[in-house]
Amino acid sequence: MKTKSWLTGMAAVLLSVSLLAAGCSNNGNNKASSSNTPAETQPEAEAPLEITWANNWNAPEADNNYVQKFIEQKFNVKIKNVKFEIATWKEQLGVMLASGNIPDVLAVDGTVGDMVQWADQGVIASIPVEDIKTYMPKYVADVESIDPKAWDAGNYNGKNWGVPKVWSNGSTGFMPAYNGQWLKAIGYSEAPKDLAELEDVLTKFTNSDPDGNGKKDTYGMSGRGKDAQMQMFNPIFAAYGVNPFQFKLNAEGKVEYGAITEEARAGLALLSKWFKAGIIDPEFVTDDNGSIQNKFISLRTGMFDTGMWHHLYKDGYFGQVSADKGIELVPGSPLTGPDGKQYAFSNGALQPPIFFGVQLEKDDKKRQKILEILEYVATDKEGYLTSTFGKEGVTYNLEGDLAVAVEDPAETLAALGVGFYNPLGGKVEAMTKYHFSADKIAFRDKYTKIDGLTVLTDLMQSTVMTTKAQYETILSTLQTQYYIKAITGEADTDKAFDDFKAQWLKSGGQAELDEAQKIYEERSK
Repeated sequence: MKTKSWLTGMAAVLLSVSLLAAGCSNNGNNKASSSNTPAETQPEAEAPLEITWANNWNAPEADNNYVQKFIEQKFNVKIKNVKFEIATWKEQLGVMLASGNIPDVLAVDGTVGDMVQWADQGVIASIPVEDIKTYMPKYVADVESIDPKAWDAGNYNGKNWGVPKVWSNGSTGFMPAYNGQWLKAIGYSEAPKDLAELEDVLTKFTNSDPDGNGKKDTYGMSGRGKDAQMQMFNPIFAAYGVNPFQFKLNAEGKVEYGAITEEARAGLALLSKWFKAGIIDPEFVTDDNGSIQNKFISLRTGMFDTGMWHHLYKDGYFGQVSADKGIELVPGSPLTGPDGKQYAFSNGALQPPIFFGVQLEKDDKKRQKILEILEYVATDKEGYLTSTFGKEGVTYNLEGDLAVAVEDPAETLAALGVGFYNPLGGKVEAMTKYHFSADKIAFRDKYTKIDGLTVLTDLMQSTVMTTKAQYETILSTLQTQYYIKAITGEADTDKAFDDFKAQWLKSGGQAELDEAQKIYEERSK
């Protein structure tokens, strides 16, 4: 295979160079060294450093695979693979921990809650921020370009508990999208720009037979009431400058929770009006993202609001099926709100960090080596392409910068070990060019980099809050129940909203606000 031959050839060249260098040493004296030279004076090759590497994604088919050996040879290490199942990794890890075995690298889907638990139990290592900045300088610069507060997610008890991780797409907002044929049928040449235009569009989508079948069987939109309430009607709430499930700063610089703000009350009142007018699908309460997609492509609804830019692109979750059905999908801009500004809701870029086993707190050499490996696979072209895409010419080809997968490759990604050793694949902004075509990046920038746009993210995103662990379940249930009732008209947005607010505060909400305020003030010092 070409790649293998190239690697073998390079090894031979390197060996020749090393032998030549040896022959030219000793001040030009090329006389062979005596066979009687004491053995202890001969330099010995350093033994490979053993690293236990755990991940619950992209498990390689076998040990000693291509990517594993590539990294081992590059860094003089020996990797022991710990392959967790995607769904049961916590149980499998628990068994390991009970037997006293803690992996050196824990590249798993742990939450900040898991981080707190593992830190308290002495499972994971606290890692000095300066170590990461020293041995992963390019990666740190990339992370901080996405969110300078990326270190917040790993901060607990005044210590840093891992390598920060971000997903840049998470910092872009959710976008409304529309059926282009329906827009034209009701007299619109472009997507609505504000709440008044949106109300007109939804009304005509519902009442003006936009599909031309002579039946009144359409609705303006539905909502994700079943599986992701925090995304439910997000462009409407965002137009008022709020996400009801996020912490935010008010005009006085104090932390508040979106659900109990006057902006949220106004958003609920408008949605209640629209529901009463029949322009919101009454099944929104039981709709999830799959049913929202299905209703859009089956011409029951003409708008949805649960997609991000990559979902709307022609190869995305909504873009691909819309094209297959012959529907012109028109992305919309965030709606201009009552204050004349544009806002978009975002989940935020921060993610829980990559964790290290507690033993690495006292093993400077191994900790440094792992950081160097992560820097290499995250920011070096060769390291990134190999660990993320495999063998060039076998599993992928470069078209410009874009890495294009080979159909029916001779070797599979799992056989090569692709993905397992790089938990930062797809999470490094500088490497986006290998994942997205120039056309796709232009599409992203067109709809997300809008002058004057404010992206709303949770002030406390990925932040350890002890009160959240204590009260979040009851508060989330309380909020969801009231919000559904307020939209459907079972509860009003006057006294009932006031009652909900009081109950939320009394049920632990005030404790959460107090802790969030304290954290915010400490960070602001």
